[in-house]
Amino acid sequence: MADGLDSKFALARDTRTPGKTLAKLASHKNWAVRADVASNPRTPSKALVKLADDKRWEVRTEVALNANAGGKVLEMLAEDEHISVRTAVALNPKTPGSALRRLSKDKSAVVRLRVAENRNVPGGVLRRLGSDDDRDVRRAAGENHHSPKKVK
Repeated sequence: MADGLDSKFALARDTRTPGKTLAKLASHKNWAVRADVASNPRTPSKALVKLADDKRWEVRTEVALNANAGGKVLEMLAEDEHISVRTAVALNPKTPGSALRRLSKDKSAVVRLRVAENRNVPGGVLRRLGSDDDRDVRRAAGENHHSPKKVK
Protein backbone atom coordinates (compact mmCIF):
# COMPACT_ATOMS: atom_id res chain seq x y z
CA MET A 1 0.00 0.00 0.00
CA ALA A 2 2.82 2.41 0.85
CA ASP A 3 4.33 1.82 -2.61
CA GLY A 4 1.04 2.93 -4.21
CA LEU A 5 0.97 6.08 -2.11
CA ASP A 6 4.65 6.73 -2.78
CA SER A 7 3.96 6.59 -6.51
CA LYS A 8 1.11 9.11 -6.09
CA PHE A 9 3.46 11.47 -4.23
CA ALA A 10 6.07 11.05 -6.96
CA LEU A 11 3.53 11.82 -9.70
CA ALA A 12 2.13 14.81 -7.79
CA ARG A 13 5.60 16.34 -7.35
CA ASP A 14 6.99 15.59 -10.83
CA THR A 15 6.90 18.63 -13.12
CA ARG A 16 6.72 16.24 -16.09
CA THR A 17 3.43 14.71 -14.94
CA PRO A 18 0.70 15.52 -17.48
CA GLY A 19 -1.92 18.05 -16.40
CA LYS A 20 -4.68 15.48 -16.84
CA THR A 21 -2.99 13.19 -14.29
CA LEU A 22 -2.44 16.09 -11.88
CA ALA A 23 -6.11 17.08 -12.22
CA LYS A 24 -7.11 13.53 -11.26
CA LEU A 25 -4.70 13.51 -8.31
CA ALA A 26 -6.28 16.79 -7.10
CA SER A 27 -9.14 14.62 -5.81
CA HIS A 28 -6.91 12.12 -3.98
CA LYS A 29 -8.09 11.19 -0.47
CA ASN A 30 -4.67 11.91 1.04
CA TRP A 31 -4.33 15.65 1.74
CA ALA A 32 -0.53 15.55 1.38
CA VAL A 33 -0.87 14.24 -2.19
CA ARG A 34 -3.33 17.08 -2.89
CA ALA A 35 -0.84 19.56 -1.37
CA ASP A 36 1.89 18.28 -3.67
CA VAL A 37 -0.44 18.65 -6.64
CA ALA A 38 -1.25 22.20 -5.50
CA SER A 39 2.45 23.09 -5.44
CA ASN A 40 3.21 21.62 -8.88
CA PRO A 41 3.69 24.38 -11.47
CA ARG A 42 2.11 22.14 -14.15
CA THR A 43 -1.19 21.73 -12.31
CA PRO A 44 -3.98 23.03 -14.55
CA SER A 45 -5.74 26.19 -13.38
CA LYS A 46 -9.08 24.37 -13.14
CA ALA A 47 -7.52 21.94 -10.64
CA LEU A 48 -5.99 24.85 -8.68
CA VAL A 49 -9.46 26.42 -8.42
CA LYS A 50 -10.77 23.17 -6.96
CA LEU A 51 -7.82 22.84 -4.58
CA ALA A 52 -8.27 26.45 -3.41
CA ASP A 53 -11.48 25.26 -1.77
CA ASP A 54 -9.84 22.25 -0.06
CA LYS A 55 -10.75 21.65 3.58
CA ARG A 56 -7.06 21.44 4.56
CA TRP A 57 -5.24 24.76 5.03
CA GLU A 58 -1.98 23.11 3.99
CA VAL A 59 -3.40 22.44 0.52
CA ARG A 60 -4.83 25.97 0.21
CA THR A 61 -1.45 27.40 1.26
CA GLU A 62 0.29 25.51 -1.56
CA VAL A 63 -2.26 26.84 -4.05
CA ALA A 64 -1.59 30.39 -2.80
CA LEU A 65 2.15 29.92 -3.32
CA ASN A 66 1.77 28.44 -6.82
CA ALA A 67 3.06 30.86 -9.45
CA ASN A 68 0.24 29.76 -11.77
CA ALA A 69 -2.58 30.52 -9.36
CA GLY A 70 -4.93 32.94 -11.07
CA GLY A 71 -5.96 36.33 -9.74
CA LYS A 72 -9.48 35.18 -8.84
CA VAL A 73 -8.11 32.26 -6.84
CA LEU A 74 -5.67 34.54 -5.02
CA GLU A 75 -8.45 37.08 -4.34
CA MET A 76 -10.53 34.30 -2.79
CA LEU A 77 -7.64 32.95 -0.72
CA ALA A 78 -6.83 36.46 0.55
CA GLU A 79 -9.97 36.11 2.66
CA ASP A 80 -9.08 32.68 4.03
CA GLU A 81 -9.54 32.11 7.75
CA HIS A 82 -6.08 30.59 8.18
CA ILE A 83 -3.10 32.92 8.62
CA SER A 84 -0.75 30.64 6.67
CA VAL A 85 -2.97 30.85 3.59
CA ARG A 86 -3.25 34.65 3.80
CA THR A 87 0.52 34.93 4.34
CA ALA A 88 1.15 32.78 1.27
CA VAL A 89 -1.16 34.99 -0.81
CA ALA A 90 0.73 38.07 0.41
CA LEU A 91 4.02 36.45 -0.70
CA ASN A 92 2.86 35.55 -4.22
CA PRO A 93 4.17 38.13 -6.71
CA LYS A 94 1.12 37.51 -8.92
CA THR A 95 -1.36 38.51 -6.23
CA PRO A 96 -3.56 41.31 -7.58
CA GLY A 97 -3.23 44.77 -6.04
CA SER A 98 -6.81 44.62 -4.76
CA ALA A 99 -6.00 41.51 -2.70
CA LEU A 100 -2.77 43.08 -1.43
CA ARG A 101 -4.76 46.18 -0.38
CA ARG A 102 -7.13 43.98 1.61
CA LEU A 103 -4.26 42.02 3.17
CA SER A 104 -2.46 45.25 4.11
CA LYS A 105 -5.24 45.74 6.68
CA ASP A 106 -5.00 42.19 8.05
CA LYS A 107 -5.08 41.79 11.83
CA SER A 108 -1.84 39.79 11.62
CA ALA A 109 1.40 41.79 11.47
CA VAL A 110 3.03 38.81 9.73
CA VAL A 111 0.56 39.06 6.84
CA ARG A 112 1.06 42.84 6.62
CA LEU A 113 4.84 42.32 6.68
CA ARG A 114 4.66 39.93 3.72
CA VAL A 115 2.50 42.44 1.83
CA ALA A 116 5.13 45.12 2.48
CA GLU A 117 7.80 42.77 1.09
CA ASN A 118 5.84 41.87 -2.07
CA ARG A 119 7.61 43.31 -5.10
CA ASN A 120 4.32 44.13 -6.83
CA VAL A 121 2.53 45.88 -3.99
CA PRO A 122 0.92 49.17 -5.10
CA GLY A 123 2.65 52.37 -3.93
CA GLY A 124 -0.42 53.57 -2.03
CA VAL A 125 -0.40 50.36 -0.01
CA LEU A 126 3.29 50.82 0.79
CA ARG A 127 2.60 54.39 1.96
CA ARG A 128 -0.07 53.10 4.34
CA LEU A 129 2.19 50.31 5.58
CA GLY A 130 4.95 52.87 6.09
CA SER A 131 2.96 54.14 9.07
CA ASP A 132 1.86 50.72 10.37
CA ASP A 133 1.80 50.11 14.13
CA ASP A 134 4.37 47.32 13.72
CA ARG A 135 7.95 48.53 13.27
CA ASP A 136 8.96 45.52 11.13
CA VAL A 137 6.10 46.27 8.73
CA ARG A 138 7.18 49.94 8.56
CA ARG A 139 10.80 48.92 7.91
CA ALA A 140 9.82 46.46 5.16
CA ALA A 141 7.61 49.06 3.48
CA GLY A 142 10.51 51.52 3.46
CA GLU A 143 12.95 48.94 2.11
CA ASN A 144 10.67 47.76 -0.71
CA HIS A 145 12.33 48.85 -3.96
CA HIS A 146 8.93 50.06 -5.27
CA SER A 147 8.41 52.20 -2.19
CA PRO A 148 7.45 55.83 -2.81
CA LYS A 149 10.02 58.35 -1.59
CA LYS A 150 7.67 59.49 1.18
CA VAL A 151 7.90 56.05 2.82
CA LYS A 152 11.70 55.73 2.69
